[in-house]
Amino acid sequence: MRRPLLLLSLLPLLAGCEWVANPMKYTREDVPRFKAHAAHPEPTPRPTELKVMTWNVKYGACRIDFWFDFWGDRVQMTPTEVDDCLTRVAALIREYDPDLLMLEEIEVDSRRSAYVDQVRYLLENTNLRYGAYMSTWDARYVPSEGVGRMDLGNAILSRYPIPRAERIRQKDRTDQDPLTETFYLKRGIGRVEVDVGEGRTLAAYVVHTEAYDQDGTKQQHIQQIHDVVRAETLPWVLGGDLNELPPVCDERAAPGTPDSCEGKLKLSGFLDERASSIGTDFEQPPYTPSVMKQYYDDFEPSIPLSRYGVGEENQRRYFTHSTLGPDVVNEQGVPGDWNRTLDYLFVRKGETWTATGVLQRPGDMGIQSDPLRLSDHAPVVGTWRLP
Repeated sequence: MRRPLLLLSLLPLLAGCEWVANPMKYTREDVPRFKAHAAHPEPTPRPTELKVMTWNVKYGACRIDFWFDFWGDRVQMTPTEVDDCLTRVAALIREYDPDLLMLEEIEVDSRRSAYVDQVRYLLENTNLRYGAYMSTWDARYVPSEGVGRMDLGNAILSRYPIPRAERIRQKDRTDQDPLTETFYLKRGIGRVEVDVGEGRTLAAYVVHTEAYDQDGTKQQHIQQIHDVVRAETLPWVLGGDLNELPPVCDERAAPGTPDSCEGKLKLSGFLDERASSIGTDFEQPPYTPSVMKQYYDDFEPSIPLSRYGVGEENQRRYFTHSTLGPDVVNEQGVPGDWNRTLDYLFVRKGETWTATGVLQRPGDMGIQSDPLRLSDHAPVVGTWRLP
């Protein structure tokens, strides 16, 4: 009976002149661009390579457990909590010091993150001068669990100027009731053009696919992203959270056959899953890693499958996600740790990556920060040798 009551409570808003939740009916449109006010070091002129990072920063919450994670009950943070988390996130970014940074789950005016403009915060507190923000969830008021005002999306920050930035609409889920759909995320592909000097322009993409759909929306998102970047005419780099496992096997293959996932890739039973999520909107749908195969066939991954290897022992070094933080134990008493790969970097086939990896621990590639305490995703990094 809760939803009719919610609808009644929303009638004054629905009757107003402004939208309650932005329907985002665009197909492809320009988005705002920003420049840091703080003085930053001058970028290298005429670069031959760029350091690239993609990172889902969990809306500046670090390891605060929220209600939808099923390990906590939080709905919002204090300004002090957000500032503390972003200070540490910015420190890690400065330690790696990328030229291009693709960010997922970043917020600019949300009650959940104390209305902090996180894009501006990171522009002013890293060596990245230019930025663009692509909103994917823009609502004046989200009634569920008292979430309230929400503006969440993806962003790209760059050491070099961004003369153009845009977002490309992705398909909505079809497995939700009308009220939930109204207030739900509207996924989009973020694209910027980066001017690296001497008339040379590159394209950078940031993506974050659906995670909890039961209607194949995520697979359609992955296909659309593939098709969009494959049609790109500029040199390009793609980074983001694809919410899908790498295609070291085919989940559709019968057990015992050469393509079977048996012993090659864990598909379920991850240490951060909780029994209480079963049957809810946040139950993890089955992974379908075979949908990622075209990325490895057609693009150049920062971490090739041959390096990723077979079996959990080999693959653990490249895991990028854990809902469960290191200071919490699961229902079997095991503390949280990275347990699967969902985040990726790609460039055009035949181009070159060097110095690639996943920043999981202090000491990785020279960092002092502890990524496991800064987000539920680890940064994926690499140096892209420009074609």
